[in-house]
Amino acid sequence: MGKTKRKQRKPQLPKIEYTKLRRAAFEYIVVQGLEQKEVAARLNLTEATISSWANNDPEGKWKDIREARMQCQSTETDNLRKLINLLSKQRLDLETFINDAMHAGDSKEEALYRHQASSISDQISKLNKVLVTLDNSSYTLGVFIDVMDEIFNSLRMHDEELWEKTIEFQSAIIRKKTQEIG
Repeated sequence: MGKTKRKQRKPQLPKIEYTKLRRAAFEYIVVQGLEQKEVAARLNLTEATISSWANNDPEGKWKDIREARMQCQSTETDNLRKLINLLSKQRLDLETFINDAMHAGDSKEEALYRHQASSISDQISKLNKVLVTLDNSSYTLGVFIDVMDEIFNSLRMHDEELWEKTIEFQSAIIRKKTQEIG
């Protein structure tokens, strides 16, 4: 009878190493937006392990957390700024094409480029209005303090010694936000 080769299992990691790898995978997938396959390769883990972590986290599915992060106001404004920048570059390129068509005496091509440029300028204008609205729809100082209180009260329940070390920081950040928000 022939012997069948079994796939050898990797030795189990100490809990601290396991936790570090899981946190790194979370960071790569949720914060940096990498795909599970790429993260598995980077961390020398199986895709099945990454998939299990990503789908069975007590905090929720990593895909859902990543999507929620992508929809926060700061990300939306960053994405809008990037989009406006890309459209602005396209608009500038069209100016070059318009000038080339003018110098070549090609009025049909010039009209086509001018129409495209006008459409892009309109899109930029609309996106700028949305960006201004998002920038002006900030939170109040009261909301900021409520959120901060919830975070630091949770920290206090979790680790009072660490919470005590943050008291000076809490005061400093409230002073800073009071000046910023008023």
